[in-house]
Amino acid sequence: MEVSHPRIQYYTLAFAVLWTVMIGVSLFLDVQGHQREILTLAYSEAKATYNKDIIYRRWNSNHGGVYVPVTAKTQPNPYLSNVPERDIRTPSGRLLTLVNPAYMTRQVHELGRDQYGFLGHLTSLQPLRPENAPDAWEAEALRALDRKRGTELKAVEEIRGERYLRVMYPIITETTCLRCHGKQGYKQGDIRGGLSYSIPVSFYEGLSSSHIKSDLMSRGILWVLGLAGIGLGGWRTIA
Repeated sequence: MEVSHPRIQYYTLAFAVLWTVMIGVSLFLDVQGHQREILTLAYSEAKATYNKDIIYRRWNSNHGGVYVPVTAKTQPNPYLSNVPERDIRTPSGRLLTLVNPAYMTRQVHELGRDQYGFLGHLTSLQPLRPENAPDAWEAEALRALDRKRGTELKAVEEIRGERYLRVMYPIITETTCLRCHGKQGYKQGDIRGGLSYSIPVSFYEGLSSSHIKSDLMSRGILWVLGLAGIGLGGWRTIA
């Protein structure tokens, strides 16, 4: 039984459309996979930074703070005015001031923002310093962590027109924290604030763009070869 030319043309066109859809779906799934990978990389950066911050904060706290030279950028902390030896002078007359974990963390985050574009923020719903007040997303994240006793909260948000992965981790009150924060009513084990990290997604999109271009090229070649094979098969059937 011979198949008519119009029917062969119909089947050929149907196979071509099906092949195009398959290639399109495959490419879409690959791009989605790259997007998930980008967010995973950004999250890994936030998590690693958090772990580092907690370690050096704990080291600082266990030593009761560290003394550094007074400079225009590092002035004596007015919130440590109750500490008798907040400021000391060396035998040579150099003035040193005590830097607690919060002060250190804030300055480290400023360096990270200036050098790498990563935004870190020590924040609390009851901040001692105005600079530590949360923005709208951070405030809601802190409330959610407190309600659910969670270990983290993350979301993709837009900051100044750019997409960021935002992650909030709770700061748990330890014994050494009560020296400064006990007067606020916190007890050991309480969530007294959080460390917020905002990682620019564009940084990782740049790293992933070459892989996406490679996928586009390989899928394009495969699509053309498939169409050519379908067209050749249809032509031979007619011939």
